[in-house]
Amino acid sequence: MKSDLTLRDLTGNQKKISLWRNSLVRRYLVLALLVTVLPLLVVTWLYDRFTGELLEDLGEQQVQYSMNATRAALSGFLKARQFELETIVDLPNIERFVLEDPMSSDLEPTHALISFETDSFDIYGVLFFDAQWELKAALPGVASSGSPYWGEMELSLAGLPRRKFANFWLIGPQEPRQGLSGWFLLAAPLPKGADDTSSPGFVALHIRFASLTELLKNQSRIDGFTPLVSTSDDHRFTVNGQIALDETPSWLSEEFAPGWSIEVVKHDPAVDVTEELRRPVFLLGVGVSVVLVTGFFMTLIMRTKRRFVPLIEGAEAVSRGDWNIHIPPEGNDEITLLAKAFNRMGGRLQALIDSRLDVEKKAVIGEFSASIAHEVRNPLATIKVCVQSFPQDGDPRNTELMTLVLEEIDRVNGVVENLLSFARPIDPERVRVTAGDLLRRLVALIEPLAVRENVLLSLSGDQNAMLCVDENQIQQVLMNLALNSIQAMPDGGELNFDVKSDQDSTVIAVSDTGVGMASEALERATEPFYTTRCQGTGLGLSISKRLAQLNGGDLQISSEPGAGTRVSLTFNAPGDKHG
Repeated sequence: MKSDLTLRDLTGNQKKISLWRNSLVRRYLVLALLVTVLPLLVVTWLYDRFTGELLEDLGEQQVQYSMNATRAALSGFLKARQFELETIVDLPNIERFVLEDPMSSDLEPTHALISFETDSFDIYGVLFFDAQWELKAALPGVASSGSPYWGEMELSLAGLPRRKFANFWLIGPQEPRQGLSGWFLLAAPLPKGADDTSSPGFVALHIRFASLTELLKNQSRIDGFTPLVSTSDDHRFTVNGQIALDETPSWLSEEFAPGWSIEVVKHDPAVDVTEELRRPVFLLGVGVSVVLVTGFFMTLIMRTKRRFVPLIEGAEAVSRGDWNIHIPPEGNDEITLLAKAFNRMGGRLQALIDSRLDVEKKAVIGEFSASIAHEVRNPLATIKVCVQSFPQDGDPRNTELMTLVLEEIDRVNGVVENLLSFARPIDPERVRVTAGDLLRRLVALIEPLAVRENVLLSLSGDQNAMLCVDENQIQQVLMNLALNSIQAMPDGGELNFDVKSDQDSTVIAVSDTGVGMASEALERATEPFYTTRCQGTGLGLSISKRLAQLNGGDLQISSEPGAGTRVSLTFNAPGDKHG
């Protein structure tokens, strides 16, 4: 759509108006883009500026909370094993597993109790050592396999770190080897005998090391942080119980047993494709938002231009004096209401100007008519008197000439009377009269002429409808209309007088089946001195309309060539319509 509108001013010069540069919608577009895009850009900058640090801080806090929970879980695991070990130490005859044959039938009840206490997949079995930490007996548990429970009873503690805390020993761990799982021992001294001054040895739980390290699983789910278990020999183990190959210094470390601690190694997280695509996707969303907002407003601008251009052109046409401009209303919004109001304004201005011109024209014609009538009327009277005073010589030709002169004088005098009636109509003296009385009197007056011209007269409708008018003036109007209709039917026809009334008005319609009028003649029918008959004065309908208006009514004409003419006289109904 064009962005410029070309208009003409009163002098005919062309001027262009830029609908884009001066458009309010363009300003709203810029404002909407600022309101839409600026917050997105600010959010993007804040996201880049602070989100990384915020996520890192949140991750560290999450690691701290998770570490505390994991430390509690590791400590709880060891305390549960300590409780099981204390229960075993308190069993009767427990020291005999070191001093005597552990497979003795006398120890079967104690053996059954030990098996009950160690019924867990976390414990391989229960080991008994003498005071020099030499293995004396091995009782298998549900998870036991291989040495020292089956086959040769061999288990060497050489090189394994030992840490004593309270009344317990923490030995190990033994790292996993090919075909063998990692393990560690939790040992306690056996009770002293009645005659002994020292403990005969130790009892130890042979614990699966991976059962301890697997408690790090919840901690390992935090991206960027790796949890490890560090033992007293400075070895670090992963969640699977394997030796950790990562030598990165720990970021956080907390002890959960003597010499044993949980450590967290901090490192750069693996590249996340989702994180890498987040910013481009976000920027793409910003771009799509800008395109959508721009497209919406551009559509709005084009629709607004299409709706406003007819209004602007219409206003320009009115400024040039073209009051008949009509803007077709579209839709049902505010612009449509504005277009309808503009059309009503143009129509009312046209009616006002037409009324003003009509008043001025009638005033000029009235003054001219009164002047002409005054200048012509007196000489006509003198001429008529002179002609009437001529002596009669008995010559028929002279008598005929005198008669013709007198008739022409009367005809000219009638024209003068019409001019005076049009220029200075008499104020109506209104009385209450029924429409039927007026029409019946009219029919009686024109019936001889109608019969001669082969015109059929008829009355219809509400003949009792009451009018409040000047009886003589309205009778004159009806007479003019009836004579015009009879003259419009040279070959005969029908002339109907119909009356319709309601609470507000009464309408007397005079309809004929004559030759009708063309559209041009219909538009000028009530103009003074306009006539289509060679002997007409062109004042009949003008006077009729003026008399109807003086009596509070209106005269409207509708006609089509060859289809007859209908003249409607509309009067306001009096308080009592039917008398």
